Amino acid sequence: MEFEKKLNTIYQKIAQKISDMIPDSWEKFYFNGEVKDGDGGVYFFFQVDSLGENIYSHYIPKIYGIDKSEYNKSLHDLFLLTKELQQVFIDNNQEAWFSVNMIVSSEGKLKVHFDYTDWTKTEYGPSTRVEYFLYKFAQVLPSNEADLAKLREMEKYEE
Repeated sequence: MEFEKKLNTIYQKIAQKISDMIPDSWEKFYFNGEVKDGDGGVYFFFQVDSLGENIYSHYIPKIYGIDKSEYNKSLHDLFLLTKELQQVFIDNNQEAWFSVNMIVSSEGKLKVHFDYTDWTKTEYGPSTRVEYFLYKFAQVLPSNEADLAKLREMEKYEE
């Protein structure tokens, strides 16, 4: 039970950090954090109440006029929380996952998914993984058939 309590505490911290980073009212966000051997990265997409599209977290400084160094510090803090989450798994003799995905609604509904596929050992680079994340969790289809075929290959890779 202690394991679940620790996880829930970190889920809440991650969700709060992301909510604090979004300078607008939002309906839902999709978070991805990748950690391998202490390195990795984090990003998220969010849906603003007034728009029907997903906004990429790395565009926040440009779209909202947020200081880039302030944004990067918050992003680093978010990554540290993600590493902490993975460490809870390791400390409790659980397999270390490669990525964690969280979907959070403004009403507080939370879905968490852990992916154990080590994408660094594949031909799929970071930008393709971002596209796949959007496809898999936000149901965003790519603009052409070739990209869709690539994402469907990635689905098979996970099986």
